[in-house]
Amino acid sequence: MVNKISRLIIFVIFGIISLLLLFSQDSTITLSQREKLKKALGDINKAPDFTLTALNDSIYTLSELEGKVVLINFWATWCGPCRMEIPEFNELYHSYYEKGLEILGISISDNKKQLKNFTKSFAVEYPLLYGNTREMNEILRKYGGVYAVPSSFLIDYKGKIVWKYPGAILKDYDPRTFAALVYEIEKGLKDLQLDKKTVK
Repeated sequence: MVNKISRLIIFVIFGIISLLLLFSQDSTITLSQREKLKKALGDINKAPDFTLTALNDSIYTLSELEGKVVLINFWATWCGPCRMEIPEFNELYHSYYEKGLEILGISISDNKKQLKNFTKSFAVEYPLLYGNTREMNEILRKYGGVYAVPSSFLIDYKGKIVWKYPGAILKDYDPRTFAALVYEIEKGLKDLQLDKKTVK
């Protein structure tokens, strides 16, 4: 999945560059074209926006969370590895929420009743989101086609995808991947704090 997305991104980048060169009279990129190219390349990594309902009836819109580092975890209650991740994400949530991390567990197939029943047996500290089949299919398509769960995406405070992983992130079974996620979270939170200081 990651390779497919990477190839698509490279194809789009070359397409943009080709168009800019094609429409330039002297085959050089002007300042205006350079700015347009920079904006287009920046938008490639922009996390697709969505609005979903949480188990507590709160409404979450991703773009409204800019200014936070957001970990999106696509999962389902019937998925064994997804269940195994929950304690790890609870730990991350407790460690970093006050510093600016938000974790969103997005169920790809469960409804509100199923999620409520699930949380009677499993403690989940972070928001659990759900939507109807049409909404979920659209979101999964926008995120490059999420065909397997769990799948996770880390989004920086500017709304860009900076890290993704197709599979379970388990500290004991795959410490390297878990450490990579923690590193990216801490880096994102550090960048957020530096940006806040610069603005002041």
